Amino acid sequence: MKVLVIGFGDVGRSVTKILLSKNIEVTAIDIEEVTAEGVDFLRRNALSEELWEEIDLNEYSSAVVALPNDVDALLCIMMLKRKREDLLILARCNNPKYREKMALAGADYVIDLPTVSSQMIILTIFKEEAEKRLFYENVHFRTYTIKENSPIIGKRTDEIDNVLVLAVRRGEEVLDSCEIAEGDTILVVGKLEDLKRFEEKFITHSKQ
Repeated sequence: MKVLVIGFGDVGRSVTKILLSKNIEVTAIDIEEVTAEGVDFLRRNALSEELWEEIDLNEYSSAVVALPNDVDALLCIMMLKRKREDLLILARCNNPKYREKMALAGADYVIDLPTVSSQMIILTIFKEEAEKRLFYENVHFRTYTIKENSPIIGKRTDEIDNVLVLAVRRGEEVLDSCEIAEGDTILVVGKLEDLKRFEEKFITHSKQ
C-alpha cells in the first residue's frame, strides 16, 4: 500500500507519522524542504502540471490533500482527478464553505478541520484495511453530539451494531475507544439505511 501526502505541514506530518508506523509507504510533496525520515519526499509545487506528468498515480492507493490554502487544495483535487479518475482522494478543508466545492471537484471525503481533528483523519481512513474499503461502497459519515438521556450514553464505541463509531471528541481530546458520555461528539460511518436506524435508536429519542 502506498499513499501520496500533498502538503507537509502539521496535518500532513501527523498523517505521515501514523502511516509509517503501519508500514505504509508514503510519498510527500511540499514546496518547502522538510526533513522526513522514511518518506520519499519531493520538494515541488503541487499545482505544477509538470509534476503530475512525472508522477505515476497508478502506484498509489490514495492521496491525502493537506494543503493549507483551500483554493490550492481545490485545484490540486481537480488535477489529480483529471490524471486518474478512480484515485481515492481525502482532503483537509479550513473553511466549511469549500467542503461542497471540494467534493464536487472529486474528493471522496473532505475533512472540515474546524470540526474534525487530524487524528480523526487517520481513524477515518487508515484504522484498518477493511475500514478503508468502505470508501468504495455506499458509505456515509455523520457526526452527532450526544444529548442528555440518549440511550447510547454508557455504551462503549465497539458495542454499537451495524455502524462503526470511528472516534469520540471530548473537549480537546479525540478518543478511538471509550464509553460514550453526554456532550461527546461522535464520528460514525455506515450505510445510509443503518445510519438512519442508528439515529432513530440513539439520537432522535434523546431529550431535546
